Amino acid sequence: MGCQAVVCQTEPFGHTHEQPLDWGLGSQESVWTWLYRLYWRLALVPAVWLPVALWSGNPAMVRATLLYWGALGLARFFAWRMPHREGLAIALHLGTAVFTATYTLISLPQALAPGLDAAPSEWRLAIMAFQTMGIYVLAAFAGWPGLVAGAGMILLAPWPSLETRLLLTVSSLPALVAGINVHWLIRRFESLQALVQSEALTDPLTGLANRRALERDFPSYQALAHREGLHLALSLWDLDRLKAVNDREGHAAGDAYLRRFAKTLREEVRVGDAIYRLGGDEFVGLHPGLRDGASLEERVKGRFPGVSVGFTPAETSPLAEVLAAADRAMHKKKRSS
Repeated sequence: MGCQAVVCQTEPFGHTHEQPLDWGLGSQESVWTWLYRLYWRLALVPAVWLPVALWSGNPAMVRATLLYWGALGLARFFAWRMPHREGLAIALHLGTAVFTATYTLISLPQALAPGLDAAPSEWRLAIMAFQTMGIYVLAAFAGWPGLVAGAGMILLAPWPSLETRLLLTVSSLPALVAGINVHWLIRRFESLQALVQSEALTDPLTGLANRRALERDFPSYQALAHREGLHLALSLWDLDRLKAVNDREGHAAGDAYLRRFAKTLREEVRVGDAIYRLGGDEFVGLHPGLRDGASLEERVKGRFPGVSVGFTPAETSPLAEVLAAADRAMHKKKRSS
C-alpha cells in the first residue's frame, strides 16, 4: 500500500478509533503549561537577594543560597529532559525552597548576614510568610505528595522552640489545605477543558473527527510528509445511497447507515491515516505514504458498495484546493462508471 514504517506504526495527528482522542486546540494551551511557565519565571525573583547572600552572608547563608539555585538548575534540567514530569521537577525545587526558608527561619538575621538591619521578630515574620506561601504553592503544584512533604517539614524540622512550631503550624496548615484544593480544582478544570476541546473537534454521530479538526490537522500532515519525504493523499468519500435510505427507511436508518460506513472506513484505513466526517454524506481521509488509493477503495467498496471516492495528492496545495481536486476526481469516476 506504499506505507512506510514511520507512518504505519503511529497515529501522529488524526485518529481512527471508536473513542475520540484528546485533540487539544492548537491555539490554546493546558492550564498547567501556563502555570509551569509562570513558576519558572517567579523562581528567578530571589535573584535580587543573591548579592546580599553571597557578599554579606556567612557560610550558612551562602550554602542555603547555593542550595536554592542549584536545585533550580537541576529541576529545570529535569523538566527539560522529561517534560511529562515537569510538575514533579517543580515540586522538588519548591521543597528545596521551603527547606531553605525553614533553615533561615531558625537562625537570627545577624548570624546569616552580619550587619543586616532586621529585628529577629521581623525577620522571622518575613521568612514565615515566605515559607507559608511556599508550602501553599507546593501543595498546589504537587498535590498530595506536596501536602505530605509540607506537613513533614512542619512536624520534623528542628525548630528552636515549641512556640515557633505552633506558629508555623497555625500558618501552614491552612496553606496546605488551600493548596491541595487549588490543585484539585485545576485538575478538574483541565479535564473539563479537554472534554470541551474534544467535543469541538469530534462529529457526535460517527465519533470521527470533524471538519474543524481536518482544518487543524492538514498543515501538520503536510509538514510530516515534507519532513519524511512521503507522499500525502487525500480521499473524499460520498455515500451514493444515503438519500434513498433516508426516504425509504427514515432518518434513524440513515444515521445508522452513516455510522456503519464510518466503522467500515475506520477499520480499513491504515494506522497513521486520519479520517473525518465533513457533514452530510461526505467523509475525508488523509493518507501519509499512500501513492495509489486503488487497494483502499477496493477494500472499502467490497464491504460497502454504495460509495464513491476521489483521491488526489495533497503535499503542497491548500486544503480548499485539494478538496476541490478530490471532488472533481470523484465525479469523474462517477461519470465513467
